[in-house]
Order: sequence, then structure tokens, then C-alpha cells
Amino acid sequence: MALELIPIGTILAVLTNQVIKTAQAAKDVLFEKDSFRVLSKHLFDIEPVLRELQLRELNDSQAVRLALESLEANVKKANTLVEKYRGRSRFYLLIKCRHIVKEVQQVTRDIGQSLAALSLTNAEVLTEISEQVDRLQNEMQRVELQTSRSQLQILDRLDQGIKDQKSDQAFANDILEEIAQAVGVPVEPSEISKELQSFRKEKEEAASRKERAEELFLGQVIELLSRADAARDYEEVKSRYLQRVQVIEKYGSQEYIPPLNAFTCPINGTVMVDPVSLPTGTTCEKAAIEGWLEQGERTDPETGEFLHETSLRSNIRLRQSIEEWRELNYCLGIRSCRAKLLSGFDQLMDEALAQMRDLMREDSVNKDWVSIGGLIDTTIDILGSSHNKDVKKEVLVTLKDAVEGHARNKEQVIESKGWDLIVPCLGRDSSISKAGVTLLYELLQDRSGWNVPTCRKLSEQSSAILFLVTLLRGSARESAEYAKKILNKLIEMDKENISRAARSGWYKPLIDCIVQGQCFIAS
Repeated sequence: MALELIPIGTILAVLTNQVIKTAQAAKDVLFEKDSFRVLSKHLFDIEPVLRELQLRELNDSQAVRLALESLEANVKKANTLVEKYRGRSRFYLLIKCRHIVKEVQQVTRDIGQSLAALSLTNAEVLTEISEQVDRLQNEMQRVELQTSRSQLQILDRLDQGIKDQKSDQAFANDILEEIAQAVGVPVEPSEISKELQSFRKEKEEAASRKERAEELFLGQVIELLSRADAARDYEEVKSRYLQRVQVIEKYGSQEYIPPLNAFTCPINGTVMVDPVSLPTGTTCEKAAIEGWLEQGERTDPETGEFLHETSLRSNIRLRQSIEEWRELNYCLGIRSCRAKLLSGFDQLMDEALAQMRDLMREDSVNKDWVSIGGLIDTTIDILGSSHNKDVKKEVLVTLKDAVEGHARNKEQVIESKGWDLIVPCLGRDSSISKAGVTLLYELLQDRSGWNVPTCRKLSEQSSAILFLVTLLRGSARESAEYAKKILNKLIEMDKENISRAARSGWYKPLIDCIVQGQCFIAS
């Protein structure tokens, strides 16, 4: 704003109100409180300086007006920064916290620099508080703000997870819980769903601003977090599955619905995941058309028409149709698996178990859907009834995939007869025992590490320690490592397991205990 015609006193009064308003708003920001609190404190400290200037008669010079104009501009910048982050998703604020801290630090330094310029133009007027002003402007110009170590650790884990393309649900569960706790969001599906919905809006806004790097990064974060249990409302997932099942009934015995031509990208020929439309109306996979344009192409990849404009618009309706098509095929696959599992033929059961694993690896929602569709219970029944060792091994491998990082499926297996069927598998041939101990180890884990109640339940199995010791002393190295980890945990929880392990032929824990004088030989 031009200040030439406005009286100095009016400028100071308006500026003082702006400083107070911004200071109060900064104090009320809910995230990165420490950084914004520092900014707020410094702004409140500026207020008495400005009020002192209002009480004195200032020289109406060009230098004074320029200093005030600079201070006003930087206070407005601070206010814009505060307003920018007040209404943002808390997940987004955590993801961007390093950037936010730098922005707050820079605007604080800029205000300090403006205050220093104002102080120089009014040195005589501010003689009584010159020491206070000097200290304040020096502090502001040299302010150093930092993101908390715990937040940096979360961001480092998240960045590494994206870099490694982590797709397992366990990692998603852990990182989502850490983020939620850091920003004060309950780890409940209803609350997490709200935060992710707000987060998706941030991605859409980044896309509208054509900030492609941020849009891509936010999309990767959303994709990762969406795999977590808490990111899904189980009742909504169940309802969607049942709706899809009703639809596939009209397809009879059909096992696959071919994609519509509109689902296929004209550039790479595959079914699209993130379809975007050109101004010509042609729709392509986003990554494919971006690569097309980056190579210098300026024609429509489908029609050959010259592109006068290359803006891209998300085709949300088509994306939803493609997602529904995929989900209908998932349900057809689950229905096909159930028929093969119930056939009683070993070859068909093997095919079904491999198909189940493919479904769960393709989309983690299928970990819920195979359970809702009854496949986990059916698979457990086969583990108890089949005499084919290859089928038993495939059942154990499939169950491990179904429960890995999935709390609900773990609970289902642990509370079912499957628990009693898994332990005897540890005493079978090497291929079955390896699959069995791997599954058992996964069942004993939860988000925080070992699931203590489940470990106690295993300890109650009379043959469990015997089988584990046998694996420990066997030649299969991987099985022995899993067995040792489980045995050490059981011994840590209950010293009685030391003598049980000794009676099964593993004496080291007992000898260590006797040497240390910490236990006696139980009868």
C-alpha cells in the first residue's frame, strides 16, 4: 500500500493492530506450536515499541516511511503464513513441518530486519527503550528454529518407506499410528478417515496449482497410509464387498470381466490407475501422458490432433469406474477361490491358494475381503483335513500373507481352531515346519512388538516348546532362527519355560540361569 499521503500516526496505529492480530493468531496455531510461539512472542514484544512511537513526534521522512512500509509488508507476510497453515490438515502439517519451520524462521528474521531499519530512523525517539529494541531486533534476525527430533524421525521413516516402496500393511499401521499420535488424532477409523480426506484435498489443491512434485509426494504418502487398518472403516469395507457380490451374481459362472476400451491408456495400452484428460477429451494414464509431453510431443496420442493446450484434468468419474471394475473382478476371484477350495481336489486347492495370495498382494483391501468372503475359515478347515503335505504348506503360506500386518485377521486365526492346527505343523517335514514357524512368528507380533497374551497362549500348548526346540536344533537355518526368537520370548515371559526347554533338549538357558544363580531346576 502507498503510504505517502497517510499520516505517520495513522500508519503506526494500523500497523500496531496488525502486529497484535498476527501475534494472537500465531499463538493459536495448533501445530508446530514452538515455532509459531516464538514468532508470536516477538510480535507481542514489538507492540510496545510501536505504541512508544505513537506517543512521540516522529520525523516524517522518506526513510521512516520506507522502514514502516517494510515492517508492514513483513507482518502481512507473517499473517498470511499463519492463515495458510491454520486450516490445513494436521497430517499435511506434519509432513510439511520442516518447510513450515523454515518459513516461520525466515519471516521472523525479515521482521527483525525491518525493525532494525525502523530503529535506525528513530534512534533519538527510542532512546529510553533503545536497549530493549536492539535486543529484540538482534534476536529476531538471528532466530534459529528447528523441527522436533521425534517429528524428524517420523518423516525419515516415511521418506524411506516411500523410497523402498513399502507395501506391507504392518509398516502402514506403524507409521500411521506414529503420525496420528504426533498430531493428536485418535487412531480410530472415523477420525483417520477425516484426516485422510482432508489430506486428499491438499493433493488436489497442489494439482490445481500445478505443483507436480508436491502432488506426486502427497499421493505417495496417501497411498501408503491408506493401507493401514485404521484407514479403513471395517463396516464400510464389508458393505462395499457385499454390494459388489450382489452385482457379480448377474455374471453367472464368469471368472473375469474384461476391461472396457475406455479403461485402457492409448499410450501404454494398460488399464489406467490415475486417468487424466487432455483438453481434446482424450484420457490417458497420468504418468504416461506426462512422459509423452516431456519428450516434446505436442499431439493427441489417440487422434494425432495438435495440442494447442496441454493442461491435464483428473478424470474422477472414469477412475471410479475403473476401481469398481477392479473390485468386481476381485469378488469374482474370491468366488472362484471358494469353489476351488471346496472342490476337494488338491490341484484346484493349490490354484485357489495361489490366487488368494495374488489378490492380497494386488490390493490390501482383499485381506479384508477374503476374510469376509469366508476364505480364511475355509483355508483353516483344509489345514486340518488335507493329508497332502504340499497343500498344507500352501495353506500356511497363504495364511501368513493374510495375517501379515493385519490385526483383525490375526485375531480371527488365533481365536479359531486354526491356532491348534498350526502348532502340530512345526513337527512335520522341513517345508511344512518352515511355513508353520514363519506363520506362528507373525501371529505373535503386533504393532508394538510381541503380542504378550498370544505368547502366553502359545506357552500353554504342551507340545509347542518341544517342536520349537526340535526346529532350533535342526539343519534348517531360517526355521531355527524363528524358533530361537520365539523360545527366548517365552522364556523371558515365564521362567518355567526354561526347565521345559531343558526337558526338550535345549539346556543353554538353564545352564546360563544356574551360572547366574537366578533359578532352580524345576521338577
